[in-house]
Amino acid sequence: MLTSFTRSFVRSLLCLMVICMLIGATGCGGCRNETPQQRQARLDKEAAEKKKKEEEERKRKEEEKKKQAFIVEPPVTKPSDTENQRSLAKRGHWMTVTQLMKSNKDDWGGDTTLQVTDSQGNPVPIELTAFTLSSTRPVALAKGRPRQVENVFLVPSTGKSASVRCTLRERNYGAVVGGLPLGAPLRMMESYQYFFVVLAKERNRYTFLKTLNGVTVPQSSDDVNFSNTDINHYQVLLPDISKQVPLPDNPLCWSTIAYILWDEVDPDQLDRQRREALIDWLHWGGQLVVNGPDSLKLLEGSFLAPYLPATDGGAEVITQDDIEALNTYWTSKSRSKTKPLKLTRDWSGIKLNMAEGVSTDEGLAAATGGLFVERQVGRGRIVLSRIQIAQRDLLSWSPHYDDFFNAGVMRRLPRTWRTSSFGNSFSDLHAEWAGVPDRMRDAQYVTNYRLFSRDVHDDPEATNQVIVSNDDAIDLKYEAPIPGGIGSWNDFNATSSAARESLRKAAGVRVPPASFVVNCLAVYLVVLVPLNWLFFKALGKVEYAWIAAPIIALIGTAVVVKQAQLDIGFVRAQTEIALLEVQGEYPRAHLSRYTALYTSLSTSYDAEFEDPNALAAPFPRGKDFRMLIGQSRSEMELAQNKTSTLHGMQVSSATTDMLHSEQMIALDGPILFERKSENSGNLVNQSQFKLQSVAIVRRSDKDGERRLLGSWVGSLDPKRSMTVSMVPLDENRFDSERKQENEQHADRLDLEPMFALALDSLHMEDGEVRLVARVDEVLPGVAVTPSAAQVRGAALVVAHLGNDALPLPVPDENSPLDVVDSSAPSSNSIDDYFGPDGL
Repeated sequence: MLTSFTRSFVRSLLCLMVICMLIGATGCGGCRNETPQQRQARLDKEAAEKKKKEEEERKRKEEEKKKQAFIVEPPVTKPSDTENQRSLAKRGHWMTVTQLMKSNKDDWGGDTTLQVTDSQGNPVPIELTAFTLSSTRPVALAKGRPRQVENVFLVPSTGKSASVRCTLRERNYGAVVGGLPLGAPLRMMESYQYFFVVLAKERNRYTFLKTLNGVTVPQSSDDVNFSNTDINHYQVLLPDISKQVPLPDNPLCWSTIAYILWDEVDPDQLDRQRREALIDWLHWGGQLVVNGPDSLKLLEGSFLAPYLPATDGGAEVITQDDIEALNTYWTSKSRSKTKPLKLTRDWSGIKLNMAEGVSTDEGLAAATGGLFVERQVGRGRIVLSRIQIAQRDLLSWSPHYDDFFNAGVMRRLPRTWRTSSFGNSFSDLHAEWAGVPDRMRDAQYVTNYRLFSRDVHDDPEATNQVIVSNDDAIDLKYEAPIPGGIGSWNDFNATSSAARESLRKAAGVRVPPASFVVNCLAVYLVVLVPLNWLFFKALGKVEYAWIAAPIIALIGTAVVVKQAQLDIGFVRAQTEIALLEVQGEYPRAHLSRYTALYTSLSTSYDAEFEDPNALAAPFPRGKDFRMLIGQSRSEMELAQNKTSTLHGMQVSSATTDMLHSEQMIALDGPILFERKSENSGNLVNQSQFKLQSVAIVRRSDKDGERRLLGSWVGSLDPKRSMTVSMVPLDENRFDSERKQENEQHADRLDLEPMFALALDSLHMEDGEVRLVARVDEVLPGVAVTPSAAQVRGAALVVAHLGNDALPLPVPDENSPLDVVDSSAPSSNSIDDYFGPDGL
């Protein structure tokens, strides 16, 4: 009976399990059959419940924040997008971050400190030094009122990942009251990537920029590792500028920006610091594209007005006839099918009244029939349009508009198009620079921004990403010799290395020669005995000579100590090698300082700069640096307020450590070259500095060979001018003249390694006129404490005095239409690739 019951129980259990499985398999539909209306109602209800929960969670978090004493949002780098708040960073560059902060309980004043940390939360050291670096700024928060706070930091050149950690501290006691203990991660950009910033009232009109082949370069599967990943040259940023313009306030943090597009922006939206920073950026190679019809009236009388290529001449209708020059020039190289630019209707545009010295018969204006004009501003330039840049007909003019924007508007190299060996559709397109293959990952072709102190390298190809292999032919990858590309803070490029070499020769304490001791003793004995006796003999008080003797001895001792630069065995010495870079006709200069600090006893130094935007960091003594056993790293702090101060440069006994700093300084006036002919003119020094060892040179290539012309000037006092004529130079480049001057001034610092760099045509552009000189003094603007008994300094001056006029832009060597099979399965027409409305 027990067995029969067991069998019945098992059968019942199995039936129950089958029924449960059937019900589970049918889901909700097994219980009910929903109509489409019922299903939609259910989904709407679920969505409403989800939204309600999210809103409740948001309110809960806001209530929690209100209970906190301080709210500190994660930092966001500048420039930035409004909607996509990513902290993009470029290795080796100084960058600005902004953070939203709020005090919920009281008005509060203190400091915010920013520090770069690694994946374990440890401070990242300055490469090849015994120091870490943090940045500090004062903060004043009114109760309940949020505030955007800016700070700067130096992005590490090495390491896989990094974060920025923020700390709020009480000003008086140093107590930590808030911040981000874990840090906010940085997203590292490639060495060849830069920012293309769109400042536009209607920013969504410019989303097409992200699809341009000049921004994202097509690469086929023939690339390394058989990857067809396109190369993204630019991070296109489309910020909302209605409340603020997200640009750095520090001009030295603009090295990551290659282009700015300006459309219908009120120039008063930029404060004084950002206006000045933008003009500095233009003179050192920044490129500004102005959409004329909506912007030119707003810019009249603004800070940009003196640099614009034209002024607004009133409204004008653009017809098909007006675009023929643009149409012809940018379609003439296509060997196959072309797509002429046709107006669906007349365009509204403006007339242009050209600025003095700007012609419509040259450069971009000649290649567009005057629809686009340009003007050089120092090394950079401004492009101005008579028509809307985002005109619908232009965007449909594919692929010729892409060609025009790349070579014309952006002034980049022309390209050669081909397809991969695996297919010939539009998805297989591959671009290379015409004449410079395998250089698409080279930063020097992506940005025009240059600083002599950062971007002169022994190897001219150093910015190119090279292909490396790990002993396996299959394991190939690209690697950048300079991780930050152009504009990165580089302590081992040719300029920095030349400065380090000069510092090594000069740094330390000067020991007085034997003749100094003999002369001091002779003067002392003459003053102590005969002059002392004669003086009181004339007064009739010879007995007073005995009283004066010990006084004279003390004074003599003090003089000898001072002259010998000794202070009871304690010696400090400061030696500075500087580089002053000037752009012709611009009364501001970029100053790089390399400072060596020697001490006989352990000393902590501070360096205070008059410029509140000055940047400074430890300067490595060499690539062979190694931490000693048991040695710990010292923390240095860059505090920026009304001045900029680098605190905590700890120098050990009887050693020398170095600082690297940069700042912008004002000149009394520019250094000019007023041309009379191609190779002669007036050289004018309107600055406050006496220039010595002055040479002026011009690179003028001929038949593919570099040629250098020049003239030796010698000395040029402030507010003086002289006429110069340049003649062909040999390889010596004024070696004998410099040697003769150095012999006449034997005590001057050796700047020869830097002179050689500045006069090397390899580091000049064809047509450039350059002045190279020296200033034999420590340039003003910085105070080092404690002060040194011995202070020496000299600066090399590199003044870029002019360039040849911009030539006609060069279109691509061929067109994608020439190499793509339009009948290929993946693409039946050009519109399948570019879209029905073009790009």
